[in-house]
Amino acid sequence: MSVTHHTPSEGTETLSTPDRRRVIAGLADETVETVADLRVRGRVDEIADELREIHLPALEAAGYIEWDREEGTIEPGPNFEEAAEHIDDLPNPDGEPADD
Repeated sequence: MSVTHHTPSEGTETLSTPDRRRVIAGLADETVETVADLRVRGRVDEIADELREIHLPALEAAGYIEWDREEGTIEPGPNFEEAAEHIDDLPNPDGEPADD
């Protein structure tokens, strides 16, 4: 497996959506192992589709996660630490202050 190196602005762009930050933050605090663990809120079907079709593939392409589509599992990818370093610098996905 190859490791992709991104510039800081590319990493920040990949993590620009709340859904993507929620995936990385959940993996970092070990509360996410499967897509179901993401506790999709709002328009459930639409949001779940966006996760599967847009956000999880983008995180996987950046090497931030490894996603087994058949099993529905998500785990840190080879570039995970790079993404996890950016989480504290970005707005909280729920619009609430980050816990320190």
